[in-house]
Order: sequence, then C-alpha cells, then structure tokens
Amino acid sequence: MVSIRDKLVLWTGEKHSGKTTSAACLVNIARKQGFNVAGLLAHSLYRDGKLLGFDAVDLRNKTRVPLARRNTKPEKTGKFKFFQSGFKFGDDALNAEATKTADLIVIDEFGPLELNGQGWRKDIDSLIASSNALILLVVRQELAESVWRLYADLPSRKLNAAELKSIDKVIGMLRKFYESQRETK
Repeated sequence: MVSIRDKLVLWTGEKHSGKTTSAACLVNIARKQGFNVAGLLAHSLYRDGKLLGFDAVDLRNKTRVPLARRNTKPEKTGKFKFFQSGFKFGDDALNAEATKTADLIVIDEFGPLELNGQGWRKDIDSLIASSNALILLVVRQELAESVWRLYADLPSRKLNAAELKSIDKVIGMLRKFYESQRETK
C-alpha cells in the first residue's frame, strides 16, 4: 500500500521501445522483494518481425487472452481490431476485488482509447479513487503529457521505462511506504 503522495507513476517510452518488457522486469523484482502485484501487461505478438497484435496478461495468475490483432483493412477501422473478451478480461483483472491486496498495480497501457474515456479508463479512474496501491501506467512518450495533465491533481512521477534506475525508484517507493506503515503499527 502506498500513501497518497506516491499514488501514480507514468512508465514512459517511445512506441515499441521495451516499456512492457521493463514493466515485466519490475513486476518480477517487486514480487521477489515480497510485494503483491496485480494488473495487466499487454504483450506484443510478432511473426517474421511484423507486429500482429497484443495479448492481455493478468498479473495475478498469468492467464492470457487475445486483446487486439492487426486489421486486414486498417483504412476502415484502424490498425487493430480489439476484442470485447480482452476488455472484459482486463476489467476483471483491474476490479477492486482483484486488486484489493496489491501494493503495486500495473496497467499496460494507458493509450489513446483511455485518453478518450474508453478501454480501461473507468477501471483506472476507480483504482485511483479507491486503491491504496501504487498505480503504474505504461504510457507512450507521445501521450505522456496528456496523461500527466489528465491526472494533474494527483501526486505523480514520470519515469523512463528504459532506464534501469527507474525500476529501483519504484521499488524504493514501495519499500518506503511499507516501512512507514510498519512504524505506525
């Protein structure tokens, strides 16, 4: 659990720069340090060097479902077709029950859909309002300022996902809060 001053982290980087990979590394390190982690990662799927789509992975139980696949006719409906079952899966992974014991909640990613009030935006806003966990939003660099402004009233940090010290900073934030909670008991 995290105090309000450490509520939100924007985990930023360019498109396809390894944000999800570094977030997965952070998750593994946090777990090894004894922290409870919940949320979602959106793993990229490639074939022959071409991005085919994304699968959503629930960080509690490592189950995986299709989230989006490349459209065959992107000029009509966009580059990717998103699956309702993938969004439902994400809603389930981000609900209050699924995240109630989490110290860290990872959401990969906060993108254009969420900026427009779609995708997992309602889940994210609900978590921000009700959870005591540190919330880490994976955000493309090009969208970081818009997300930053959206949550301007929250104590937030922007961290570069490509920098190893960013993982250390998040672990340090989690430790600091855990130690302060132990001292108050």
